[in-house]
Amino acid sequence: MRKFGAYPIQVNYNLHTRLRYQHKEDDFHRAGRYDEERQLDIKVNTSSDSTLENNIYRYEINEYEQTVCNCLRKIEGNPVGRMVLGLINKKTTVWIVPKSEEELKASFSAQTWPLKYDIQKDGSVARGAGSGDTVILFDPKLGDDTLLHELVHAYRYSYNKFQPLNVDYRTERASFSVTSEEVLAHQIENMYMSQGKRPLTLDYLSQAAAEKKEIYDFLADNYFLLQSLKYFLRHEYLAMLAAHTFMATDYNPFRDYAALEAEYLKGAISPTVPELGTPLGR
Repeated sequence: MRKFGAYPIQVNYNLHTRLRYQHKEDDFHRAGRYDEERQLDIKVNTSSDSTLENNIYRYEINEYEQTVCNCLRKIEGNPVGRMVLGLINKKTTVWIVPKSEEELKASFSAQTWPLKYDIQKDGSVARGAGSGDTVILFDPKLGDDTLLHELVHAYRYSYNKFQPLNVDYRTERASFSVTSEEVLAHQIENMYMSQGKRPLTLDYLSQAAAEKKEIYDFLADNYFLLQSLKYFLRHEYLAMLAAHTFMATDYNPFRDYAALEAEYLKGAISPTVPELGTPLGR
């Protein structure tokens, strides 16, 4: 287990501990013993494999934790990444833990959820509601850009601001539905990539490679994405700070929001774009 710098982040290799206790968590859930399931999950995610069999997994532990810390150093070396790291609530802790190979095959992605997640009254296994300390399930093969994206979620959870609203949008090939939280994290991720002179992606779901102009045209053509940007510019300090700090960063839709809205309104009846969540008629 390694603390990363002065940030409230613990990199913790607990793969074998998690796999050993997974059946017990499943048993608790099936029995409706949800609080015990959560308590065990908290214990598992904050325990290290270094305590198992005289530290038999020490080489795996060192390789994983060193590699993730290298990812975090790369994020810290990018001004956008450093902004995100510095904004995470220091009264909380972000636990970065590994995905198994089987989990990666099932879903080549990372996930973030509150350590002490809200138990769902309907018995659902969903763990996305809550606040405070967070767990990021992450494999270094996913890259530093993916970890940065998840750290945006962790930041939002750390201040009890993670409140996903549905956002529908379309590309030339398909229609999609995501949450506002993914819209925010993806825009910050693209800013991070732009700051590092690395390729951008059109949107969170398709992950299609795209240039800045193509993405701006895409944003200006999607009403609910514009509403999301406006919502975060009015209510999220991270977006406000990004808008006014990274004036020289090529890709910055928060800085350029007024121009994006003006482009959309050229052929619209409404004189303005409301922020996401505004009731009709207001």
